[in-house]
Amino acid sequence: MSMTCTPIAMSLRDLLARAGDTLAAAGIDAPAFDARAIAAHVLGTGLAAMPAMSDRALSAPQIRTIQHLVALRGRRMPLNYVLGDAEFMDLRFRSDSRALSPRHETELLAETFIARLSDSPPAAGLLLDVGCGSGVLGLSVAHSFDDIVLIGSDISLPALQLFGENARLLGLAGRTHAVAGSFLDWLSPQRARSVRYLICNPPYVRPAVYDTLQPEIVSYEPRCALLSPTADGLGAYRRIAAALGHMKNLRLAGFEIGYDQYDIVRIMHRARPDMTWELHKDYGAHPRIVIGETDG
Repeated sequence: MSMTCTPIAMSLRDLLARAGDTLAAAGIDAPAFDARAIAAHVLGTGLAAMPAMSDRALSAPQIRTIQHLVALRGRRMPLNYVLGDAEFMDLRFRSDSRALSPRHETELLAETFIARLSDSPPAAGLLLDVGCGSGVLGLSVAHSFDDIVLIGSDISLPALQLFGENARLLGLAGRTHAVAGSFLDWLSPQRARSVRYLICNPPYVRPAVYDTLQPEIVSYEPRCALLSPTADGLGAYRRIAAALGHMKNLRLAGFEIGYDQYDIVRIMHRARPDMTWELHKDYGAHPRIVIGETDG
């Protein structure tokens, strides 16, 4: 159903119905939810308030703005990019095509990492977020612990710019630093000794399957943040593991992995046999994160 004609007046209920039809026709998995999220964003309200507003008559500018954003989502632009922000670990982050759109499943890594730090002596020291993108992982951890200093590294300068913007939005600019570099190639053995914590969601998509991914991913998200440097999808992990031996004071490391990448536990254990490495499954019972820990 076309949404190109803007009526003089339309209720929120009617607009949401049309928007839902438009998004369903575009193949969006949750068209009604996405339509409500877009409308709530434009109207400056929360999703919970939407039912009580269903009979509200919208102004022409509101209708046009909602229709424009629905059209972008209909072209399979990720919802977070359409809205310009994303919620992650109950924090609000700026989100656009400079970095990956934050995933719900990635929150499991942040949750587990924060829980491990909370269960041990007071967290303090240097945290590396390798391939930081928008910074949702490292900044979520730093936001939870006042004595953690964060370095976000990324090969993408636009991603580092977004990381810096999010650090400022969260009031963390005073204890965050951005470094341009590939994986840990920029980190000298001497500097590596100061690293206490490491968190990472590296590019692990195998090149052979990249083109089969959702249009939201292939058409909009930065390829370098997704595509593994090796055919087996494990190249990024091997590059990072090669530097772990220099991190003599590393206490906790956490990685997101692909659903079939069990070998990462073995790769990390070979690099740091003094650490205990565990595989954790996500909410759908698929392997999702690897945690390494030591008393060191």
